[in-house]
Amino acid sequence: MAKPKKLKVRRVGSAEDRKRPSVFKSLKTDEYFKGYALFEPDPELEDNPGFYEYFRHWDQQAGQEVPCSGDNCPFCAANDNPSTVALSAWYIPDDKAVKVFRMNFSTTADAADIAEEEEGILGKHFRVKRLSDKGEYRLRPTSEKKLTKKLLAEYLKEAPDLEGIVDRTLKIQMERLAALEALEDDEDDEIPEDDDEPKKSRRGKAVEEDEDDDDDEDDEDDEDDEDEDEDEDEDEDSDDDEDEDEESDEDDDEDDDEDENETLDSVEFEVVKFQEKDEIFTLKNKDHKKLEAWVGDGVEAPDDVKKGMKITISAQQDEEGDWIITELKAKKGRGRPKGSKSKK
Repeated sequence: MAKPKKLKVRRVGSAEDRKRPSVFKSLKTDEYFKGYALFEPDPELEDNPGFYEYFRHWDQQAGQEVPCSGDNCPFCAANDNPSTVALSAWYIPDDKAVKVFRMNFSTTADAADIAEEEEGILGKHFRVKRLSDKGEYRLRPTSEKKLTKKLLAEYLKEAPDLEGIVDRTLKIQMERLAALEALEDDEDDEIPEDDDEPKKSRRGKAVEEDEDDDDDEDDEDDEDDEDEDEDEDEDEDSDDDEDEDEESDEDDDEDDDEDENETLDSVEFEVVKFQEKDEIFTLKNKDHKKLEAWVGDGVEAPDDVKKGMKITISAQQDEEGDWIITELKAKKGRGRPKGSKSKK
Protein backbone atom coordinates (compact mmCIF):
# COMPACT_ATOMS: atom_id res chain seq x y z
CA MET A 1 0.00 0.00 0.00
CA ALA A 2 1.40 3.34 -1.03
CA LYS A 3 2.43 5.66 1.75
CA PRO A 4 0.22 8.77 1.87
CA LYS A 5 1.91 11.96 0.83
CA LYS A 6 2.71 14.47 3.54
CA LEU A 7 0.39 17.47 3.50
CA LYS A 8 2.04 20.72 2.58
CA VAL A 9 0.64 24.25 2.79
CA ARG A 10 0.23 26.01 -0.52
CA ARG A 11 2.19 29.24 -0.24
CA VAL A 12 1.86 32.52 -2.09
CA GLY A 13 5.01 32.96 -4.15
CA SER A 14 4.39 36.33 -5.76
CA ALA A 15 2.10 39.33 -5.85
CA GLU A 16 0.51 37.81 -8.96
CA ASP A 17 -0.54 34.78 -6.90
CA ARG A 18 -2.63 37.01 -4.66
CA LYS A 19 -4.94 38.02 -7.48
CA ARG A 20 -8.29 36.30 -7.63
CA PRO A 21 -9.80 37.50 -10.91
CA SER A 22 -13.55 37.05 -11.12
CA VAL A 23 -15.02 35.02 -13.96
CA PHE A 24 -18.03 37.35 -13.92
CA LYS A 25 -18.34 40.55 -15.94
CA SER A 26 -20.31 43.20 -14.07
CA LEU A 27 -21.22 46.73 -15.10
CA LYS A 28 -22.17 49.90 -13.28
CA THR A 29 -24.58 52.45 -14.73
CA ASP A 30 -23.30 53.89 -18.04
CA GLU A 31 -20.48 51.34 -18.24
CA TYR A 32 -20.25 48.95 -21.18
CA PHE A 33 -18.18 46.17 -22.63
CA LYS A 34 -17.62 44.85 -26.16
CA GLY A 35 -17.43 41.14 -26.74
CA TYR A 36 -18.32 38.10 -28.79
CA ALA A 37 -21.39 36.09 -27.77
CA LEU A 38 -20.47 32.42 -27.21
CA PHE A 39 -24.09 31.31 -27.02
CA GLU A 40 -27.58 31.45 -28.42
CA PRO A 41 -30.25 32.83 -26.01
CA ASP A 42 -32.39 29.72 -26.48
CA PRO A 43 -33.06 27.44 -23.46
CA GLU A 44 -34.30 24.65 -25.74
CA LEU A 45 -30.95 24.12 -27.49
CA GLU A 46 -29.08 21.06 -26.19
CA ASP A 47 -25.60 21.94 -27.50
CA ASN A 48 -25.36 25.43 -26.02
CA PRO A 49 -22.62 25.37 -23.30
CA GLY A 50 -22.27 29.16 -23.21
CA PHE A 51 -25.82 29.68 -21.93
CA TYR A 52 -27.57 28.51 -18.76
CA GLU A 53 -31.00 29.90 -17.84
CA TYR A 54 -32.61 29.02 -14.51
CA PHE A 55 -35.16 30.07 -11.90
CA ARG A 56 -34.00 31.92 -8.84
CA HIS A 57 -35.37 33.65 -5.74
CA TRP A 58 -34.10 36.82 -4.09
CA ASP A 59 -33.48 36.47 -0.35
CA GLN A 60 -34.33 39.99 0.78
CA GLN A 61 -32.93 39.49 4.27
CA ALA A 62 -29.60 38.07 3.08
CA GLY A 63 -29.40 40.39 0.06
CA GLN A 64 -28.48 37.64 -2.39
CA GLU A 65 -29.97 35.20 -4.85
CA VAL A 66 -30.91 31.60 -4.13
CA PRO A 67 -31.36 29.26 -7.12
CA CYS A 68 -34.77 27.59 -7.06
CA SER A 69 -34.56 23.89 -6.15
CA GLY A 70 -38.04 23.04 -7.40
CA ASP A 71 -40.03 20.65 -5.22
CA ASN A 72 -37.60 21.08 -2.31
CA CYS A 73 -37.45 24.87 -2.50
CA PRO A 74 -38.28 26.60 0.83
CA PHE A 75 -39.05 29.87 -0.97
CA CYS A 76 -41.62 28.25 -3.24
CA ALA A 77 -43.11 26.63 -0.14
CA ALA A 78 -43.49 30.16 1.26
CA ASN A 79 -45.33 31.25 -1.94
CA ASP A 80 -42.37 33.32 -3.16
CA ASN A 81 -42.53 33.22 -6.97
CA PRO A 82 -39.12 32.82 -8.66
CA SER A 83 -37.80 34.98 -11.49
CA THR A 84 -35.55 33.86 -14.34
CA VAL A 85 -31.91 34.72 -14.89
CA ALA A 86 -29.35 33.46 -17.40
CA LEU A 87 -25.58 33.05 -17.24
CA SER A 88 -23.99 33.76 -20.62
CA ALA A 89 -20.41 33.34 -21.82
CA TRP A 90 -18.63 36.10 -23.75
CA TYR A 91 -15.13 36.50 -25.11
CA ILE A 92 -14.07 40.04 -24.21
CA PRO A 93 -10.96 41.20 -26.15
CA ASP A 94 -10.16 43.99 -23.66
CA ASP A 95 -9.94 41.41 -20.87
CA LYS A 96 -8.34 38.80 -23.14
CA ALA A 97 -10.55 36.24 -21.42
CA VAL A 98 -13.90 34.51 -21.48
CA LYS A 99 -16.24 36.11 -18.94
CA VAL A 100 -19.66 35.23 -17.57
CA PHE A 101 -22.33 37.93 -17.85
CA ARG A 102 -25.52 37.54 -15.81
CA MET A 103 -28.62 38.51 -17.80
CA ASN A 104 -31.98 39.26 -16.19
CA PHE A 105 -35.32 38.47 -17.83
CA SER A 106 -35.56 41.67 -19.90
CA THR A 107 -31.96 41.41 -21.12
CA THR A 108 -32.45 37.75 -22.08
CA ALA A 109 -35.64 38.65 -23.95
CA ASP A 110 -33.79 41.47 -25.76
CA ALA A 111 -31.04 39.06 -26.78
CA ALA A 112 -33.65 36.58 -28.03
CA ASP A 113 -35.28 39.28 -30.17
CA ILE A 114 -31.92 40.22 -31.70
CA ALA A 115 -31.15 36.55 -32.36
CA GLU A 116 -34.43 36.23 -34.22
CA GLU A 117 -33.69 39.30 -36.35
CA GLU A 118 -30.03 38.45 -36.96
CA GLU A 119 -30.58 34.71 -37.51
CA GLY A 120 -28.61 33.88 -34.39
CA ILE A 121 -25.96 35.69 -32.34
CA LEU A 122 -23.40 32.91 -31.72
CA GLY A 123 -19.90 34.24 -32.48
CA LYS A 124 -21.12 37.76 -33.26
CA HIS A 125 -19.72 40.97 -31.75
CA PHE A 126 -21.85 43.17 -29.47
CA ARG A 127 -21.71 46.31 -27.35
CA VAL A 128 -23.44 45.75 -24.00
CA LYS A 129 -24.22 48.80 -21.86
CA ARG A 130 -25.91 49.20 -18.47
CA LEU A 131 -28.47 52.00 -18.66
CA SER A 132 -29.61 52.32 -15.04
CA ASP A 133 -29.43 50.92 -11.52
CA LYS A 134 -32.73 49.15 -12.18
CA GLY A 135 -31.04 46.41 -14.20
CA GLU A 136 -31.72 47.88 -17.64
CA TYR A 137 -29.20 46.90 -20.32
CA ARG A 138 -28.87 47.54 -24.05
CA LEU A 139 -27.36 44.99 -26.46
CA ARG A 140 -26.34 46.25 -29.87
CA PRO A 141 -24.57 44.27 -32.64
CA THR A 142 -21.50 45.96 -34.15
CA SER A 143 -19.92 45.80 -37.60
CA GLU A 144 -17.05 43.58 -36.39
CA LYS A 145 -16.62 40.29 -38.23
CA LYS A 146 -18.05 37.13 -36.74
CA LEU A 147 -15.67 34.72 -35.00
CA THR A 148 -14.30 31.89 -37.09
CA LYS A 149 -15.39 28.37 -36.17
CA LYS A 150 -11.85 27.64 -34.95
CA LEU A 151 -11.73 30.64 -32.59
CA LEU A 152 -15.29 29.99 -31.43
CA ALA A 153 -14.41 26.40 -30.49
CA GLU A 154 -11.23 27.59 -28.75
CA TYR A 155 -13.03 30.19 -26.63
CA LEU A 156 -15.84 27.78 -25.74
CA LYS A 157 -13.23 25.40 -24.31
CA GLU A 158 -12.13 28.22 -21.99
CA ALA A 159 -15.69 28.97 -20.87
CA PRO A 160 -16.50 28.14 -17.21
CA ASP A 161 -18.95 25.38 -16.33
CA LEU A 162 -22.08 27.53 -15.99
CA GLU A 163 -24.25 24.75 -14.60
CA GLY A 164 -21.52 23.93 -12.07
CA ILE A 165 -21.44 27.58 -10.92
CA VAL A 166 -25.19 27.54 -10.24
CA ASP A 167 -25.03 24.12 -8.54
CA ARG A 168 -22.30 25.35 -6.17
CA THR A 169 -24.32 28.46 -5.38
CA LEU A 170 -27.38 26.33 -4.61
CA LYS A 171 -25.34 24.06 -2.33
CA ILE A 172 -23.89 27.01 -0.40
CA GLN A 173 -27.31 28.65 -0.02
CA MET A 174 -29.02 25.44 1.13
CA GLU A 175 -26.27 24.88 3.72
CA ARG A 176 -26.68 28.47 4.90
CA LEU A 177 -30.46 28.13 5.21
CA ALA A 178 -30.12 24.79 7.00
CA ALA A 179 -27.70 26.35 9.48
CA LEU A 180 -30.13 29.22 10.10
CA GLU A 181 -33.01 26.78 10.62
CA ALA A 182 -30.92 24.78 13.09
CA LEU A 183 -30.02 27.96 14.98
CA GLU A 184 -33.66 29.01 15.06
CA ASP A 185 -34.68 25.59 16.40
CA ASP A 186 -32.22 26.00 19.27
CA GLU A 187 -33.52 29.49 19.99
CA ASP A 188 -37.14 28.33 19.79
CA ASP A 189 -36.48 25.84 22.60
CA GLU A 190 -35.70 28.80 24.85
CA ILE A 191 -38.80 30.83 23.92
CA PRO A 192 -41.59 30.63 26.57
CA GLU A 193 -44.77 28.93 25.43
CA ASP A 194 -46.82 32.07 26.05
CA ASP A 195 -44.60 34.14 23.73
CA ASP A 196 -47.13 35.24 21.11
CA GLU A 197 -45.52 38.40 19.74
CA PRO A 198 -46.07 38.97 15.98
CA LYS A 199 -43.26 37.75 13.76
CA LYS A 200 -42.10 38.17 10.17
CA SER A 201 -40.84 35.63 7.68
CA ARG A 202 -37.09 35.04 7.25
CA ARG A 203 -37.78 34.86 3.54
CA GLY A 204 -38.51 38.58 3.64
CA LYS A 205 -42.32 38.40 3.46
CA ALA A 206 -44.92 38.84 6.16
CA VAL A 207 -46.62 35.66 7.40
CA GLU A 208 -50.27 35.71 8.44
CA GLU A 209 -50.90 34.61 12.03
CA ASP A 210 -53.94 32.81 13.35
CA GLU A 211 -54.86 34.61 16.54
CA ASP A 212 -56.95 31.66 17.75
CA ASP A 213 -54.22 29.05 17.20
CA ASP A 214 -51.91 28.84 20.20
CA ASP A 215 -49.07 26.34 19.79
CA ASP A 216 -49.86 24.89 16.35
CA GLU A 217 -46.92 23.52 14.39
CA ASP A 218 -48.00 25.61 11.41
CA ASP A 219 -46.83 28.72 13.28
CA GLU A 220 -43.15 27.66 13.20
CA ASP A 221 -42.39 30.05 10.34
CA ASP A 222 -43.89 32.91 12.39
CA GLU A 223 -41.66 32.04 15.35
CA ASP A 224 -38.62 31.88 13.09
CA ASP A 225 -39.20 35.42 11.89
CA GLU A 226 -39.03 37.11 15.26
CA ASP A 227 -35.41 35.98 15.44
CA GLU A 228 -34.77 37.50 12.02
CA ASP A 229 -36.10 40.87 13.16
CA GLU A 230 -33.73 40.71 16.16
CA ASP A 231 -30.79 39.84 13.90
CA GLU A 232 -31.65 42.77 11.61
CA ASP A 233 -31.83 45.20 14.53
CA GLU A 234 -28.39 44.07 15.72
CA ASP A 235 -26.96 44.60 12.23
CA GLU A 236 -28.40 48.12 11.97
CA ASP A 237 -27.50 49.30 15.46
CA SER A 238 -24.59 47.68 17.30
CA ASP A 239 -25.41 49.76 20.41
CA ASP A 240 -28.89 48.30 20.85
CA ASP A 241 -29.27 46.91 24.34
CA GLU A 242 -32.42 44.86 23.70
CA ASP A 243 -32.30 41.11 23.97
CA GLU A 244 -28.89 41.14 25.70
CA ASP A 245 -28.98 37.43 26.37
CA GLU A 246 -29.55 36.57 22.70
CA GLU A 247 -26.85 39.01 21.58
CA SER A 248 -24.45 37.43 24.05
CA ASP A 249 -25.24 33.99 22.65
CA GLU A 250 -24.67 35.22 19.12
CA ASP A 251 -21.35 36.79 20.11
CA ASP A 252 -20.28 33.46 21.60
CA ASP A 253 -21.27 31.70 18.39
CA GLU A 254 -19.22 34.17 16.36
CA ASP A 255 -16.22 33.65 18.64
CA ASP A 256 -16.53 29.89 18.23
CA ASP A 257 -16.71 30.25 14.47
CA GLU A 258 -13.62 32.41 14.40
CA ASP A 259 -11.74 30.02 16.67
CA GLU A 260 -12.48 27.23 14.21
CA ASN A 261 -11.29 29.55 11.44
CA GLU A 262 -14.16 28.48 9.23
CA THR A 263 -17.06 30.96 9.19
CA LEU A 264 -18.17 34.49 10.08
CA ASP A 265 -21.84 35.14 10.77
CA SER A 266 -23.17 38.72 10.47
CA VAL A 267 -19.96 40.42 11.69
CA GLU A 268 -19.48 44.16 11.27
CA PHE A 269 -16.28 45.48 9.69
CA GLU A 270 -14.83 48.78 8.55
CA VAL A 271 -13.67 48.95 4.93
CA VAL A 272 -9.94 49.64 4.65
CA LYS A 273 -9.74 49.12 0.90
CA PHE A 274 -11.82 47.67 -1.96
CA GLN A 275 -10.22 46.33 -5.13
CA GLU A 276 -13.15 46.73 -7.50
CA LYS A 277 -11.65 44.83 -10.42
CA ASP A 278 -10.99 41.65 -8.43
CA GLU A 279 -13.84 42.28 -5.93
CA ILE A 280 -11.58 41.98 -2.89
CA PHE A 281 -12.34 43.75 0.41
CA THR A 282 -9.66 44.58 2.96
CA LEU A 283 -11.50 44.92 6.30
CA LYS A 284 -10.84 45.50 9.98
CA ASN A 285 -12.64 45.55 13.32
CA LYS A 286 -11.76 45.15 16.99
CA ASP A 287 -11.08 41.44 16.52
CA HIS A 288 -9.37 41.57 13.13
CA LYS A 289 -6.63 44.07 12.35
CA LYS A 290 -6.68 43.03 8.69
CA LEU A 291 -8.92 40.58 6.88
CA GLU A 292 -9.15 40.07 3.14
CA ALA A 293 -12.39 38.67 1.72
CA TRP A 294 -13.57 37.96 -1.80
CA VAL A 295 -17.12 38.68 -2.98
CA GLY A 296 -18.79 35.30 -3.57
CA ASP A 297 -21.13 34.25 -6.36
CA GLY A 298 -24.57 35.82 -6.13
CA VAL A 299 -23.37 38.59 -3.75
CA GLU A 300 -23.14 42.17 -4.99
CA ALA A 301 -20.82 44.80 -3.56
CA PRO A 302 -22.32 48.27 -2.89
CA ASP A 303 -22.14 50.64 -5.85
CA ASP A 304 -20.03 53.25 -4.03
CA VAL A 305 -17.57 51.60 -1.64
CA LYS A 306 -15.57 54.09 0.41
CA LYS A 307 -12.79 53.77 2.93
CA GLY A 308 -14.28 53.78 6.40
CA MET A 309 -17.67 52.41 5.27
CA LYS A 310 -19.29 50.02 7.74
CA ILE A 311 -20.45 46.71 6.31
CA THR A 312 -21.82 43.55 7.91
CA ILE A 313 -20.80 40.27 6.31
CA SER A 314 -21.22 36.55 6.63
CA ALA A 315 -18.33 34.60 5.15
CA GLN A 316 -16.75 31.18 5.01
CA GLN A 317 -13.28 29.93 4.24
CA ASP A 318 -12.59 27.85 1.16
CA GLU A 319 -10.20 24.93 0.97
CA GLU A 320 -7.26 27.29 0.57
CA GLY A 321 -8.18 29.29 3.67
CA ASP A 322 -9.44 32.35 1.77
CA TRP A 323 -12.51 34.16 3.06
CA ILE A 324 -15.48 34.16 0.66
CA ILE A 325 -18.35 36.57 1.42
CA THR A 326 -21.75 34.85 1.28
CA GLU A 327 -23.81 37.76 2.63
CA LEU A 328 -23.15 41.51 2.67
CA LYS A 329 -25.00 44.53 4.03
CA ALA A 330 -23.75 48.11 3.90
CA LYS A 331 -24.78 50.81 6.36
CA LYS A 332 -25.93 53.93 4.61
CA GLY A 333 -24.44 57.28 5.45
CA ARG A 334 -21.12 55.80 6.57
CA GLY A 335 -17.66 56.03 5.05
CA ARG A 336 -15.03 58.65 4.50
CA PRO A 337 -15.62 61.09 1.61
CA LYS A 338 -13.29 60.74 -1.34
CA GLY A 339 -10.16 62.86 -1.00
CA SER A 340 -10.34 62.95 2.79
CA LYS A 341 -6.96 62.50 4.48
CA SER A 342 -8.20 62.33 8.05
CA LYS A 343 -7.30 59.23 10.04
CA LYS A 344 -8.96 57.65 13.03
